[in-house]
Amino acid sequence: MKTILTLLLAALALAIGAQPQKINYQAIALGSNGKPLKNTAVSLRLSVLDSAATGTVLYTETQPATTDAGGQFSVYLGTGTPTAGTFASLPWANGNDKFLKVEMDAQGGTNYQTMGTTQLVSVPYAMTAGSLREGALLYGNGGQIYQLNIGVNGPVWTCYPPTIQANAGPDQLSLTGTTANLAANTPAAGQTGTWTITIGSGATLNYANSPTATFTKGTDSSYTLVWTITGPCGTSRDTVNLLFPAPVGTACGNAVTYAGESYPTVQIGTQCWFAKNLNVGTMINSSASVDSQRNNGVIEKYCYSNNPGNCTTYGGLYQWAEALQYQNGASNSTSPNPAFTGNVRGICPTGWHMPSDAEWGTLETFLGGSSVAGGALKSTSGLWKSPNTGATNSSGFSALPGGVQFANGSSIGIRLDADFWTSSESSSTNAIYRYLLYYNSNIFRSPNSTKNYGFSARCTQD
Repeated sequence: MKTILTLLLAALALAIGAQPQKINYQAIALGSNGKPLKNTAVSLRLSVLDSAATGTVLYTETQPATTDAGGQFSVYLGTGTPTAGTFASLPWANGNDKFLKVEMDAQGGTNYQTMGTTQLVSVPYAMTAGSLREGALLYGNGGQIYQLNIGVNGPVWTCYPPTIQANAGPDQLSLTGTTANLAANTPAAGQTGTWTITIGSGATLNYANSPTATFTKGTDSSYTLVWTITGPCGTSRDTVNLLFPAPVGTACGNAVTYAGESYPTVQIGTQCWFAKNLNVGTMINSSASVDSQRNNGVIEKYCYSNNPGNCTTYGGLYQWAEALQYQNGASNSTSPNPAFTGNVRGICPTGWHMPSDAEWGTLETFLGGSSVAGGALKSTSGLWKSPNTGATNSSGFSALPGGVQFANGSSIGIRLDADFWTSSESSSTNAIYRYLLYYNSNIFRSPNSTKNYGFSARCTQD
């Protein structure tokens, strides 16, 4: 889930003479489900911009922060590590508005994502004009009012009216027919609400800004929506899941429509599998970051060599945590807590899940063991490099050689090997996967793949 930074408070902590020495900045970090990121170490990059939200960068600093049990953190702008400009030389009194740009890496690294830019209102200028007393009010250009309060860490400007917490209503998992009546909370006066559909294709809303909008399904049976409330003092979000009856023809052997794409299915022993690599999500280019697929509420995929045509042919490539959609707090560097039990849906549609190591073992055993199962799984479509040893596709699995995409931009193995994640990990940074090669008929099991590799993904039925 993507980290959403909801700005709550911003205040000047201290002024000496005509120049502020530091600004007390407080905020709450929320996930895309609207819930606070609790007790989490994050890293921030804060920049002061001149004149406009896209103006010249006058000063930039970086510093760590840790959220509390409510997801709130507090830092002092002016006390971090400068990377551009000098805080003491900021021209607060040059007559231009000043804006604060906030970037954050929710995993405490340096892969910063922009969380928003907000005007510093008149806080520094007020301090240069003279002294203020507790309870003083400042009026923002967007209709917000800031009141000065003295907190345990010094002066704090509290924004009013606060944005109410969004509530998208209860999940509706037993729907009949083709419509659902949504039941979100009503925004407060001066605030607006907006629905967005984040998972599922072809659906419509009669009124995207109504908390009680009518939702009409499209081609999918499973949908996730986000209700966003926006006000002068910030934004809050909450999600709701909708599940309609599965369309006719979803018995094993019939195709499943998911996110606008059709997936054939095949019965292999006691298991039902997708007979096509998953190709769900938004393509992102791999980069120098080892975790460029992010926990941001949007399914993201690599396409081999950053070529979208390879996703069309071979399916998407996913880092382990992305494939599991960060369930139970799983990431590419931390284990799920609590540990997984039962099925892990991940990026699969409702009623399907990412197969575990044990489920891959069941498939391997049914097909005659590791030395021959690879041949029974490999497609004979011609997409494998010759000689594609032992390939018969007698199982109907139709494994394709999608290769591996690395987060640093490099890639290897297309037409040479097929690599599939399991939902099982071997350590906090490594997970178990199965792979097939063009020059033999084996299926191999490896427990030591770095989780940030981009592998193919298949779904098996619950």
